[in-house]
Amino acid sequence: MSAGLLLAPTAQPHAHRADTFPSGADKRRHPRIPLKNTTVHVTDGCLFATARIGNISPAGLCLCDLPEQLYHSANRLTVYSSDNPGLPVLQIRPCWQHTGWGGKTIGAVILNATDAWRLFFVHAAGQVEA
Repeated sequence: MSAGLLLAPTAQPHAHRADTFPSGADKRRHPRIPLKNTTVHVTDGCLFATARIGNISPAGLCLCDLPEQLYHSANRLTVYSSDNPGLPVLQIRPCWQHTGWGGKTIGAVILNATDAWRLFFVHAAGQVEA
């Protein structure tokens, strides 16, 4: 066994690597439903921003067009909508992020997936299929 293998650095959590993007849909446990023109407000408890929801799943969501300053080390973000009463207030934990020219995109797990969230998801899935 070589010494290099013993001293290999441990991998950092995805949430702290600015260039990390999901490696592929084949590793996802739930199907993703794309959303169009759905904006939400996001806060880390200090900063506030408006983001676009890229897609949703029963247990998570992808937020797009966030400013780089939001969520550098926040373990929890709050997501809410003032335009869509069917979208409940969500507490999310970022799992990965990608920063590009258009801003930051993050994938997050929903910490409080309530019945209201499940209804929103089913309704959104029905709109895509129709």
